[in-house]
Amino acid sequence: MTDVFGADFLDRLHGAGAVQNAAAFAALRERGFPNRRVEAWRYTDLAGPLGQALTPAGLRINQEQSGLFGPIPSDDVAAPASDQPGTDALSLLNASLAGEGFSFDVPEQARLKPVFARFGPMAEHALVNAANLIRLAEGAQATLVERWGNTDDSWLNSDTDIDLAAGAHLTRIMLVEDGGAGTQTHRSFTRLAENARYDCLVVTLGGGLHRIEQHADINAPGAHAGLAALVLKTGSEHSDFVTGVRHLAADTTSDQQVRTVVDEQATAIFQGGIHVAQDSQRIEGDQLSRALMLSDRAQAFTKPELEIFADDVKCSHGATVGDLSEEALFYLRARGVSEATARALLILAFAREPFAALDLPEAVEAMLDEKVKAWLGVPGAFGELDL
Repeated sequence: MTDVFGADFLDRLHGAGAVQNAAAFAALRERGFPNRRVEAWRYTDLAGPLGQALTPAGLRINQEQSGLFGPIPSDDVAAPASDQPGTDALSLLNASLAGEGFSFDVPEQARLKPVFARFGPMAEHALVNAANLIRLAEGAQATLVERWGNTDDSWLNSDTDIDLAAGAHLTRIMLVEDGGAGTQTHRSFTRLAENARYDCLVVTLGGGLHRIEQHADINAPGAHAGLAALVLKTGSEHSDFVTGVRHLAADTTSDQQVRTVVDEQATAIFQGGIHVAQDSQRIEGDQLSRALMLSDRAQAFTKPELEIFADDVKCSHGATVGDLSEEALFYLRARGVSEATARALLILAFAREPFAALDLPEAVEAMLDEKVKAWLGVPGAFGELDL
C-alpha cells in the first residue's frame, strides 16, 4: 500500500472487516488523510484520532419529533461528484464504512414547527460515520435543531447533503458538544435554488477536536446563505470552523458571522471562503470573525479567503482578536457587580451576537442561552441585576 498519513489506521479498519465500499476505500488508501502540510489543515492535526483503536459503530438517533424525520440507509446517499468538496479524505472514510444517517424531507409549501434530534455513538471507543440527507421542496420552511454528542475516545464523522428548492427556507442549528475528549468532524454541502434561504448556526463546545465545515453553492438569483458559529473552548480543546460559499449566479447574497471564546490552552480557527464566479454580478457577501482570548496561552486564528471574478460585487471581511473591554468591566464594577459576574455578563453578550442574525424560536434560543451560561459557570438569569 502507498505510504500515506493514517496508513496504520486504514490497515486496522481493513483487518477488522469494516470496509463496505471497496472503491471509496481504495481511493482513501491512495490519498491518505491530510496532515498539517496541507494548507487547509495547517492548524489541525488528525494524528490523535488516527492513532486510536476504534470500533466502527452505528449512529444513535433520538428524535423528539417523528414523521418527516428518520434514519436512512447509507446506500441511499450518492457519493459526491469528483469536483465537489466532499471528495476529501473524511468523506471517503464515511463512504468506505457506509455508516447510516438520517433523512429530513419536507414537502412543498409545508411550514414545520422546530424539529429536535440528538445523535451520538452507540458505545465508547466508537468510530461512527453518518451520511445524511436534508431536502426542502419548493416553498417549504423548517427549523432543524441537531444535537451531536460524543463520549471520550470516540469519533463522530458525518456528511450532510442539503438541497433547497425554489423559495425554501431552512434554519439549522448544529450543537456540537462533548462531555470528554472526543473527536467530531462534520461537513455539510448545501445547494440553493432561486430565492431559497439557508441560515445555519453552529455552536461547538467541549470535546478534544472539532472540525466543522459548511459549504454552500448559491445557484440561482435571490438565494441567500447565512453561516454563523459560536465557538466556546477551554482546557486543551481544539476547534476548526471552515466555510466555503460559492456565488454561482447573479443577484445572490451571503453572510458569515463567527464569534469565538477561548480560555486556558484552547485553540480555535476560522477559515472562511467566498467565491464569486465569473459574470455573477450584483453579489453581496460579508464575513466577520471576532475572538475573545481569556488566557495568554489560548490561541485564535482567522484565515479569510475571497476569490472574485466579477465586477459588480460588494464583498467584505473583517477580524478582531482581543480580551474583554476594561472600560466595560469598570462600568459594571462601579455599579456593584462582582468581577466574575461582570466578566460573565460581557462574555454572554458577546457570545449571543450570532443569535441575532437568526429568527430563532424562543425555546431554541433559551436552550442555547443555558448552554452558554453553563459553560461560563453561571447558570440561571442575570435579571435581578439593577444596572
